[in-house]
Amino acid sequence: MENIIYFNKDLKDVDDKLKKRCGIRGKRAVELAVMGLPIAPGFIIDSELTQKLPKINLKEILKPHIERLNKETKKIFGDPKKPLLLKVVLSSDLNVPNFPSIHNIGLNDKTVEGFGVSTGRDFAFGEYRFMLRSAGTKIHGIPAADFDKIEGKLVKPKAAELKKVVDDYKKFLGDKFSEDVYDQLSLILKGAAAKYCDSEIDVDNSLSIMVQVMVYGNYGENSYSGNYFTRNIIMGEPVIQGSYLQNEFDIDRAKPKEISKIDKKYFDKLADIGKKVEENFKEIREIKFTIEEGDFWLVEQRDVDEKSTQSHIKTLLDLCKRKSITEDYLVSKINPNQLNELLHPVIDPRTIAGIKSIKGGIAGSTGAAIGRVFFSTPKLLEEYRRAVMHGGDTNMILVMLSSYAEDVKAIEVARGVITSEGGFSSHAPVVARSLGKVAMVQPEMKIRGTAFTLAGKTVNEGDYVSINVPYYEAPTLYLGKVGLIEPNFKENGLLDFLSIVEHFIDDFNVRANADLGRDAKVAREFNAAGIGLCRTEHMFFHEKRIMKFREMILADDEAERRKVLEQLKPMQRGDFYDLFKIMVGFPVTIRLLDAPLHEFLPRTEASMAEFIKYMQTRNKGMKPAEIKARCEELSEMNPMLGHRGCRVAITYPEIYEMQCRAIFEAALMLKKEGINVHPEIMIPIVMTETELKFIKNGKKIEGKVVKGIRDIRDEVLDEYGMSELEYSVGTMIELPAAALGAGSIAQYAEFFSFGTNDLTQTTYGLSRDDVNSFFPSYTLYDLVKNNPFKVLGDQVKELIEIAAMRGRLSRPNLKMGLCGEHGADPENIEFCMRAGLNYVSCSPYSIPLAKLAVAQNRLKAKEAK
Repeated sequence: MENIIYFNKDLKDVDDKLKKRCGIRGKRAVELAVMGLPIAPGFIIDSELTQKLPKINLKEILKPHIERLNKETKKIFGDPKKPLLLKVVLSSDLNVPNFPSIHNIGLNDKTVEGFGVSTGRDFAFGEYRFMLRSAGTKIHGIPAADFDKIEGKLVKPKAAELKKVVDDYKKFLGDKFSEDVYDQLSLILKGAAAKYCDSEIDVDNSLSIMVQVMVYGNYGENSYSGNYFTRNIIMGEPVIQGSYLQNEFDIDRAKPKEISKIDKKYFDKLADIGKKVEENFKEIREIKFTIEEGDFWLVEQRDVDEKSTQSHIKTLLDLCKRKSITEDYLVSKINPNQLNELLHPVIDPRTIAGIKSIKGGIAGSTGAAIGRVFFSTPKLLEEYRRAVMHGGDTNMILVMLSSYAEDVKAIEVARGVITSEGGFSSHAPVVARSLGKVAMVQPEMKIRGTAFTLAGKTVNEGDYVSINVPYYEAPTLYLGKVGLIEPNFKENGLLDFLSIVEHFIDDFNVRANADLGRDAKVAREFNAAGIGLCRTEHMFFHEKRIMKFREMILADDEAERRKVLEQLKPMQRGDFYDLFKIMVGFPVTIRLLDAPLHEFLPRTEASMAEFIKYMQTRNKGMKPAEIKARCEELSEMNPMLGHRGCRVAITYPEIYEMQCRAIFEAALMLKKEGINVHPEIMIPIVMTETELKFIKNGKKIEGKVVKGIRDIRDEVLDEYGMSELEYSVGTMIELPAAALGAGSIAQYAEFFSFGTNDLTQTTYGLSRDDVNSFFPSYTLYDLVKNNPFKVLGDQVKELIEIAAMRGRLSRPNLKMGLCGEHGADPENIEFCMRAGLNYVSCSPYSIPLAKLAVAQNRLKAKEAK
């Protein structure tokens, strides 16, 4: 009958349409059979026939298939001496961990004795009882409590007790059970179809039923049963991993042994099968097997959701080396976000038992971290120094309401950071991503002094916590220490994988957001095509520089500012020299000072006291009240739209002049060493072309001359006795006015870089640091499709497209990129490529994700041709 598929190792092939009617569980069995592997035989009643089962005579339909099973297994269904027993498994298109099943069909008062000869009567009657109970609860819908009441409390029951329970069960079931094994099977099949057709597991009438022979691993010392993975699911090593029982069926009664300890002839066979299965499915699989008195049977196989990204990639790399898959297939099979697992530590699942965990919050920067909790930058740094001096534990977690510029130094030394305010694009997650640290936002966390409470639990300063921020689900906070698995790029397959990804990247590149030499080194390790954003303000946050920069901000006049800036210049020049040298041969885009000046000023009492002490060493006449007053004068109501970026340069041109001198001097130092560099200088927060023209070309008015970048370059060339240095000047497009005026701005800009964080804020009137206070309601009511600080909104995309079109009309060779935090998201990258941009720039640890997204978009375009 064409609606019934008989499967065994001799099955040649099955029509795809028919295979689809087998459901997931049935399809898995058919796949093993078609491969010629020793699958425990059986047959599948397809979904079409399953729907009709309650109304047809099954005995005649089933008989020829049962007879084939009798012949193949050398057992007989219903035989009292050597009975063939069957299991029925429901199979639909719903992928569930365990499909509903009834085992040991064919047991009755006669066959149970023959079965007991091989397994022991205690086991045989236990299975008989289990079959009756399962049929009652799963097929006939009888509450389990009814069976509990019948059997009472049994403690390690023997055959005699179990036989009484069986007799009582049979009386209770009445005509729902039959001693005739064919009727017994028919009752279960019809009952299963009647109950589960049109149920929640019957997706689109896909329910089929599989009947398979039962095989047992407790028939003697040469009998085994177990499960194994085709390779290590954590590390990806090509060695099978699993466990087995010998001459035992109940995992609760015996401790499984490592699969490596099984008899070598069986181990070799399992490994060989594992390799064949992996080759066939092109991924790791889990296989269930039974060896019954030396007869080797596969029971089932399934895909492995719990495998690590490392093991998945190493599997694909091995298959690619063996020419079993193409590079196209390899690149297409990894979700870019999965690469986060290879870039950062991950929680060792073997270490979390017994540790309180609290799930929830917002992922800021993926990875896992462990450390002692500290609630302020000064305290964390103090404890860090103490730990270094005395050989203590330097693993620390910074916990704050929100972070600011002065907290960067604490995030640098901490393992991770938790804030209770903000979101994905707020300060702490942005800094953490750039440094490869872990970050999460937990809005439910209540911070009180030196403790926080969450889900009714209190964590005090100095207590250990562990944070797990995966890419695929909400973060988890563990109240205690768990184990970590540290990444090794050379061993985990990442660098080998990226070398293949590079084959698909051509004219659209991925650059790095990198502020210091260490960031640039990471970027080069991941083969970044240059630096797309160097945020020069981050260079001033170092503890040896921040005081000097604050002194400059509070200077009384231009002469005082220039005096302090001259002391800062060698520091910036050294940073630029390092960046240029590390990135030799690649573009380096340096954004001049962007942050509002007040962001550099002290925010806490401790840091203010430290600053006052510093200022009084510089000017003994300064009073604390005067210093505080000057700091307060610089504070702004809305700094994001205030005195920042090019506006600071127009007010205090000497700041950008110092930065440009440092850039040109660093470039010329390298030129003297025989290394040519082409600095790209980027001006932030430009509204109109007049601002950019002013900064690029300078201005002369009565009584005042403001030097432009060109003038500064010429002066530095004279000082170094050199005649030529090529450079480019471009701008950030991060205001709607700039996007709409891109045609005019492009007359003075040789490149555009879209700063999509601020462009999103100014387009929607949203604050990235406050959006999470109300955005959950927008998500609840489906008012927004995505978080616009993760996935570019349609209006922001439109502004980028307008700016790109108008900019290129004005300057056809205009180079364009995107450097906001959106730069690593695959959906955003697809848009950027479609919009005609030349590159995206993202944090160093996001480069692999972005590169893979670019490669996959190239593959899509290739397939579409």
